[in-house]
Amino acid sequence: MALRIIGGEYRRRILRTPPGKATRPYTDRVRQIVFDRLGEDVVGARVADVFSGVGTMGMESLSRGASSCVFIEGDPIVHAALAENVSLIVVDQPTVCWKTDIHRTSFCPKNVDECLPYSLIYFDPPYDQCPLLKEGDVLGKALARLAKPRASTDDAVVVLRTPEHFDFQETEAWKIQDVWRISTMNIWILRKPGCLPAKTDEEEQEISETGPAADEIDS
Repeated sequence: MALRIIGGEYRRRILRTPPGKATRPYTDRVRQIVFDRLGEDVVGARVADVFSGVGTMGMESLSRGASSCVFIEGDPIVHAALAENVSLIVVDQPTVCWKTDIHRTSFCPKNVDECLPYSLIYFDPPYDQCPLLKEGDVLGKALARLAKPRASTDDAVVVLRTPEHFDFQETEAWKIQDVWRISTMNIWILRKPGCLPAKTDEEEQEISETGPAADEIDS
């Protein structure tokens, strides 16, 4: 089945994908759940689509009212498909297709002030890299760089995708607001510490005993 945008201005537009298994795009169903829950956080957002693949989440966001998107993808073959999709579908929107090393980048391309700082960030590492999300490891450091004021707003939202059995440990920079278990994946919603309401004693006790509460949706 062809990969397509499912909502908003560019609904039904087809996305080019490279052959093989170089990308792992969100399915239509999972995207619908995510965008239904993000709601107004998408409208007017300055988006970073990190490990963007062919640009599914960033372009879906632009279709639904985001104001800009920086697509960040390191694989040259995947990046070529991404750049073609952007040029064919969202050419009239403020966008950047940035082929860079996500493990080292500042996340702040030059001369695109209208795209920074980000208010909505999709962070979708290959599943085999998820252990590197630990604070102090290479992707943990990448998340820390994304938390810097020049990269993201104080109320920025991070949408992190991991396998269902991966237990993300929140960091000093990003705290867990929610986690949604959908099919065979977890979608973690992260925010900066100052944007989260203080937990009650009962909530702290529940988290210490059971871990973050997951909203499970069967496939």
